[in-house]
Amino acid sequence: MYERGTAPRSPADAAAVEDESASDERTDRTVLCRQCRAAITSQRHVMEVNDQHQHTFFNPAGIIFEIGCFARADGCRVVGTPTTEFSWFAGHAWSYALCGSCQRHLGWFFQGAIAPSGFFGLVLNKLVVDES
Repeated sequence: MYERGTAPRSPADAAAVEDESASDERTDRTVLCRQCRAAITSQRHVMEVNDQHQHTFFNPAGIIFEIGCFARADGCRVVGTPTTEFSWFAGHAWSYALCGSCQRHLGWFFQGAIAPSGFFGLVLNKLVVDES
């Protein structure tokens, strides 16, 4: 259509610029810990693992988790010895990911074949997107 920074050529082009700008803002929103509202990650760090961002899994106790995958979560503190036991992602070891502020369990940090530098699988109902 046109490059960023060029003037829109019509009212429809102007609306498209506004939509694109709003979309950029949405993808750059901060993701917060639902409990203490500390910054955990950003929507720009959303990633797909096995062709999906969002996954539903259960643990050995039968508790179901809906997680989202993030390339970075600077607000998390990774704890525990990595293990491959009951890993939801084949070839990946996991450790716990806690809120760096309130220490609430937010999910897991996975490291292995798909993502050697690792990624976070964060429980979506323990997060909230900053709407401000």
